[in-house]
Amino acid sequence: MRIDDQIQIIDKAICRCIDESYVSGRGTISQDILKYLRDFVEHIMLKIYAQGADIDNDWDMIQKAVKYVKPIAKWKDLTRFHGYLQISVSHYTLDEENSERLMLKYYVFLRGLKTILKERFSLDILANLNKFPLNTDAAIQKYYDKIATVVNRHAHQAVGKSDKYYVQKINPFISNHQIYYEVTFTPANDYASKFDRVIAFTDLKITDFYAVKFSLVNTSINIFGKTMPITIITGWGVAIRGCEFKNFTKIIRGKSISTDFSEQQDLCRYLAEERLRTYP
Repeated sequence: MRIDDQIQIIDKAICRCIDESYVSGRGTISQDILKYLRDFVEHIMLKIYAQGADIDNDWDMIQKAVKYVKPIAKWKDLTRFHGYLQISVSHYTLDEENSERLMLKYYVFLRGLKTILKERFSLDILANLNKFPLNTDAAIQKYYDKIATVVNRHAHQAVGKSDKYYVQKINPFISNHQIYYEVTFTPANDYASKFDRVIAFTDLKITDFYAVKFSLVNTSINIFGKTMPITIITGWGVAIRGCEFKNFTKIIRGKSISTDFSEQQDLCRYLAEERLRTYP
């Protein structure tokens, strides 16, 4: 398979850069790795587009692949990663400091890409990604490691009766080479302000397309001799507000139409199931 061969050639080049990190330093290898990433991502898009066929590996076919993958929900992170690469590294070479910042940001995408390719295509890539020197601030890393330990203690739960929230921001972080998320959210009402923001932590991949409901656990961590309260998200689901249904029907039909509760629940269940299908 020519596509697989090209992916593996690029993969070997990236892995070789990582292996040189203890000699060349993180800044230098980050510069080197960034040169390969767009080509790497585009060939993965080409593999998705090919759907098992061994199609031509040329510029026109890659452009078709990018266009094909872009609207598919389950490849949202891949499309987002490609967009970042187009902006940041396509037309110029960054200095070492900025290259390091980007690689620390892109590390999360690379971990996700490694997992998806293994699960969906039985394709092993980035075998030594764990060796990439993250070297984040020791105090911050200790804080996140403590949080990750608590997150791992709590099993995922179905969401029962819950308030509705809007997700404002999702920041991924790494602990023990696993991805976790710091989620900032506010109550889903017309009166919430920045002072109503809540920060919680989870290993669940949450999208921010809709209003949501959460299963929350209030707990704490001991860090630097102090007890710090934290909130863990153990479950979530789509929870679209009634006013949002009215706004949606107004856009579609030209006037607001009331949607009964059972119809709202059916749509929310469908969106939740679609999320599980497209974001395993």
